[in-house]
Amino acid sequence: MVVLLGVSVFIIYPPAKKTKLGLDLQGGLEVTLQAKGNVTSDQMNQAEMVIRNRVDKLGISEPSISTEGKNEISVALPGVKNQAQALALIGKTAQLTFQRVDLNLTSQVLAGTLTPDKIPADKQLLFQPVRDSNGNIQKKNGKEEETPVVVDKTPLMTGGALDNASVGYDSFNRPQVNMSFNSKGAQQFADVTDKLATEGAITGQTQQMAIVLDGEVESAPTVKDKITGGQAEITGNMSLQEVQNTVLVLQTGALPVTLQTIQKQEVSATLGAASLRQGLIAGAVGLAIVMAFLIFYYRLLGVVADLALIIYGIMFYAALTNPWHPATLTLPGIAGMVLTVGVAADANVVIFERIKEEVRLGKTIRSAVNSGYSKGFKTILDANAVTIITALIIFSLATAGVKGFALTLIIGVVISMFTAIVATRAMLGLLANMRIFNSPALMGIKTRKAEAEA
Repeated sequence: MVVLLGVSVFIIYPPAKKTKLGLDLQGGLEVTLQAKGNVTSDQMNQAEMVIRNRVDKLGISEPSISTEGKNEISVALPGVKNQAQALALIGKTAQLTFQRVDLNLTSQVLAGTLTPDKIPADKQLLFQPVRDSNGNIQKKNGKEEETPVVVDKTPLMTGGALDNASVGYDSFNRPQVNMSFNSKGAQQFADVTDKLATEGAITGQTQQMAIVLDGEVESAPTVKDKITGGQAEITGNMSLQEVQNTVLVLQTGALPVTLQTIQKQEVSATLGAASLRQGLIAGAVGLAIVMAFLIFYYRLLGVVADLALIIYGIMFYAALTNPWHPATLTLPGIAGMVLTVGVAADANVVIFERIKEEVRLGKTIRSAVNSGYSKGFKTILDANAVTIITALIIFSLATAGVKGFALTLIIGVVISMFTAIVATRAMLGLLANMRIFNSPALMGIKTRKAEAEA
């Protein structure tokens, strides 16, 4: 028991560094994404993996990403600072295509002589953001400025041939996206650019190829020569942050499904800190009241119970912060911890009442302790088994926040049984031979002899 307690202290020290806080206690972002259309389980699993890779590259610690139902993915990002950036990245489809620009039709749209509804069926109207010299998208009347670009609907090639993407800089030290293709993609890119360059040389018309990411034109470079080597760039006065974001989604690959945000919860770090402080205060006050009541009502037995509660608290916290599979502490989890304090005290109460009853019948303290434990064990086991079964049902059916409550409740009940049966009994066994411990009055017990004299 002493060894186990020592290991528990070693695990939890120092508590501030060993505790992992959930989203509601340190702030962050929680979002539920829903896939559009009919999707398969394989597509959802792949989408979850892509999102997990993106979150990992953002450097967010202890994220929670899971598939909910048939077509939803729940993402919890505790401690994320730039919530808008994270939200924009995790659900970005990242469909990359290379499409030929129809300069003739584009000029007609710009001139207003061709309306979108008159664009031929084999063409597609896209838009390219208008940026300033710093790479920021310009706005007019609160809306982002865009310029129309008409492209061939059938892409020249897709991002499936992409091997890697990285942040680079052009000759003017402006950030750009550097892309490299695999061997098959490099040959395909060379063929595509050769075809455009040849067509431009024959017709004398400029040929442009739009680089399109999720239906938005990132850049539309002019193609004059065949490009070999399997390298391409996305330029256009983009800001460094936008380049980094684009690189991230290209590196992690395209989502196999289109996701839309159906629920979003943003928790500020300030609100999370306040929730943590209030939860800890509630727990401390509850523990103090329980410990004071045990001493007031059970006297020396109450002191033993309080020592057992302290041992219980240390072991319980060690179980939550263990280095092998640490739990993430949430506000519902704290509620579960506070509840288990009562459960732990309740186990001692059952045993103490049995001991008091045995002493009233005239048994010695040592005999009463043995008899009290043997008679009270079944009651404790039955009550805690019901609690654990209920918590298991809650854990299997509930969502993330309530799961934390159920998990802490299960762990707390199991450890409370251990401390009540082992720790409390060991202390009572050691104290049973002490003269002061053999005074029923100091244990809050009125024997039948004392009652008769009264």
